[in-house]
Amino acid sequence: MDHFAVRLEEEIRKGLPGTDVQWEMASSDRLVRDFPRVPREDSAEAAVLILLYRDRGSIHTVFIQRPEYNGVHGGQISFPGGKKENKDNSLMETALREASEETGIDSSSVKIIGVLTPLFIPVSNILVTPYVGWYDRKPVFSPEEKEVVFIIEADLKPFLDYSIVNLKPFDIRGEHVDIQYFDYKGSVIWGATAMILHELLVIMNKANLSSAE
Repeated sequence: MDHFAVRLEEEIRKGLPGTDVQWEMASSDRLVRDFPRVPREDSAEAAVLILLYRDRGSIHTVFIQRPEYNGVHGGQISFPGGKKENKDNSLMETALREASEETGIDSSSVKIIGVLTPLFIPVSNILVTPYVGWYDRKPVFSPEEKEVVFIIEADLKPFLDYSIVNLKPFDIRGEHVDIQYFDYKGSVIWGATAMILHELLVIMNKANLSSAE
């Protein structure tokens, strides 16, 4: 396995930064203050895959642009993933299945190297578990047209120094909220996806792992 993946796996095993670190990249002070962090008894379970791979010497990950629909996450950019189904034997299986369905990757070629802190998303009442997966070559993507508008293959380098973090007002369910987000080449990555990514970046920076490691 790639040296980067080995070192990242070792760092994740040492312990996770946790929920407080995730919430450093929350959308606004109001959300940090008012939103619950603990799932309810009726909360659904979901999983996402943070797929990492080397391309032209740098470490990349993949995001998907979801289509617009009448729901709280319509049109957002996210990691591949979704709710656990009855046929899934584990949340890891959920993450791999959803990533395969949405992006067309060969899930059998993904090596899971760690699990990050589960994140509760109150607006959709879902507890999301992020899995970090390594792909030993540049994946060939074939997005599912009904679930994915387009795929973003992102070099992690600009994320690691937070030079692309911005703040601007968004209209969320009729309320104007100042949103903290990553601006990756014009793509706005915010909310739960940004919070999950932030925990991974903190782990990488702690281990002095650059995107060209």
